[in-house]
Amino acid sequence: MASPSRVPELIDAFVAVLQAAPGLTGVQVVDGPLVTASAASEWVFVGYDADPEGEFQTAQTSQQWAGLGAHAKNEDILLTCVVLVRPGNTDVRACRIRTFEIFAEVEAAVRANPSLGLPPPTVCGISETAFHTEQTDRGVQGRMPFTLTCTTRI
Repeated sequence: MASPSRVPELIDAFVAVLQAAPGLTGVQVVDGPLVTASAASEWVFVGYDADPEGEFQTAQTSQQWAGLGAHAKNEDILLTCVVLVRPGNTDVRACRIRTFEIFAEVEAAVRANPSLGLPPPTVCGISETAFHTEQTDRGVQGRMPFTLTCTTRI
């Protein structure tokens, strides 16, 4: 039986690509929201926007038949992700710069392999970003939610 969606494969592939990206060495790349006592200060979450007040939406999809009588569908996936930087201080400028540096490495990894290793026809890209500078009990935090858009066939 064919899979009803490529979302699970996309998440696994994106996590693997980011974990292998040399520019993200030392950055914690995780699948979904992670409950941990980790002292890490730099994160990329795949399938989570790091907003504790948010909706916790992992992905959104739309599907259309790939043609009349087709036994395949085209699927568009919007995958929620975020870069989160918590340096443990109040240096807003340094936090902002580091957040954008990490995001640049994420984007470079996608540009280098736009299919993320999934079967053709698959094309992925970052389609939407936002940047939030937030004060927390641990100091300043840079939070950059972004959407990985993927067009594929199932």
